[in-house]
Amino acid sequence: MTATKLRVGAVVITPPTFKASGGVSAAIQLTERIAKQIDSALLLMAEDNGETVENGLRIIRQKAANPLLPLRRLLPRQVVTLAWRANIKPWLREGRFDVVHFHNPHPPGALKAAAQACKDLKIPYVISTHGFIEFNEFSQGFGAPAWQKPLLELLVRRPVVHVAQNAARVLMLSPQEEPVLSGMGVDPRNLRVVSNGVDPYFTIPVSEAERQRLVARFALPTDRPLMLYVGNHTANKGLDVLLRALPLMREKAVAVVAGAIRSQKEHAQLLADNGMPAGSETILFTDFITREELRALYQSVHLFVFPSRADTLPLVILEAMASGLPVVSTLIGGIPFEVSADTGILMKPGDPTALASALDRLCADLPLRKALGDAGRARVTQLFNWERSAEQAVAIYEDVVSNKTSQ
Repeated sequence: MTATKLRVGAVVITPPTFKASGGVSAAIQLTERIAKQIDSALLLMAEDNGETVENGLRIIRQKAANPLLPLRRLLPRQVVTLAWRANIKPWLREGRFDVVHFHNPHPPGALKAAAQACKDLKIPYVISTHGFIEFNEFSQGFGAPAWQKPLLELLVRRPVVHVAQNAARVLMLSPQEEPVLSGMGVDPRNLRVVSNGVDPYFTIPVSEAERQRLVARFALPTDRPLMLYVGNHTANKGLDVLLRALPLMREKAVAVVAGAIRSQKEHAQLLADNGMPAGSETILFTDFITREELRALYQSVHLFVFPSRADTLPLVILEAMASGLPVVSTLIGGIPFEVSADTGILMKPGDPTALASALDRLCADLPLRKALGDAGRARVTQLFNWERSAEQAVAIYEDVVSNKTSQ
């Protein structure tokens, strides 16, 4: 079977209430490029059924169900989130796909159920490792009480491990993931590297008028260095480390924190736990922002900070580098694959003192910021390309199907 005759179904596993996810964005961008080469469609767990064609890709939104929704005021949000499921088996059967490509491991139970549907229908599947590092770390507790750890192992880690072990191929986003996947018991012969690309949208300069509108809307200071953070306000992303680093800085700078505030109660607790007054002049929260506003933000700040404790290959880092920003981040997951020594500063996670020192260094040194930012833009352009990743994925599909038919 030639690659041009393959039919591929991409499936994005995600809680339908999540409005922004790097894994979901990466899945759509990769599959759009794949659809230019072979017959492809993408199914996304959603709040309602629907079908659209976006950039040449047919996207099916499959309504998901959650039996715990009536109890959402009584149960922790994280518990309710784990219960989302979508019945994708009829779509897989009707699509007559030669191979299925899974993206995103959350909720793990939904991923395992979808993989079982493939097994029942005798369709081989591959899976990209969006979120694998995060889930591997999260399942080990992140400081959770001891009684929670067996539940995390059962409900979070074990389903992801099961799916990865039974995949025809596991598509790593960086070579740094190999030890983690080997630790999950995945056969090394089934590992391949198919990295993320960067959305060219973020390389397009915004007009000065658009940039000034953003500055006015969020009241961005113009007399101090601006340090941008983009991501969920959760423990694995290390926002608490940034909050604790800000009072340690010598330079007068402002951290601009972009990303939806999902719970005002959790937000207030995050500030209180890390000694950050609600009205502090050293930090500014944008709450949810649009794609257009994010691009304008990248082009209105001076550096990008991402003190993550667990990440696979963050798209936001690639976007920041494509925007010409130097990066301050951590030595975890695939981040060292993204950020080289001439494009940013990396450190061990969870160290506010080291983070403050790195931020001070860049805030005080404009030539260094420019040199790192220019090198970062060049690195992204050279190494992280969706078209090349799509070609690699199609070659893997063809190999999987060829092996199946020869058995």
